[in-house]
Amino acid sequence: MKKLLPQANTLATVVRTFKLIGNTINCTLTDIASFNNFELRQASYYSNACYFLGLIDENLKLTPLGEDIMSDPKSAKVRIYELIIKHEFIGQIFAKIALYPKRKVIKSCKEIVRFHYPEYGEAVIDRRTKCLIGWCEEIIEYMKKKD
Repeated sequence: MKKLLPQANTLATVVRTFKLIGNTINCTLTDIASFNNFELRQASYYSNACYFLGLIDENLKLTPLGEDIMSDPKSAKVRIYELIIKHEFIGQIFAKIALYPKRKVIKSCKEIVRFHYPEYGEAVIDRRTKCLIGWCEEIIEYMKKKD
């Protein structure tokens, strides 16, 4: 079954949520909601983003990749950013955002998402694309600060 596209708007919170899951025995959606001051619905968005990236499984347990990343928590953010940049299609979105002004690439980014998720309606494509663009922009801002 295809993984749902993330609807977690803030990549920094995805990273924090992943670290919480990695550091909490038997982490639950309630733990995530409490930690992030979210409703359960929002907690599921952020755990789904971790699942989408292959960091956790459906039961909120670290995957081997997640365990590897958590073996050095200080580098977790950068490792997750690398995963996103190298992702099958988010990497394509990242390249477009990095190279061209945002207003000029939204349409082509939506086309990338639509190609991979043709079953999604236009409103969902629009929201999920904006979410992924936001992730890419967070990574680009981080990279600018590191220079």
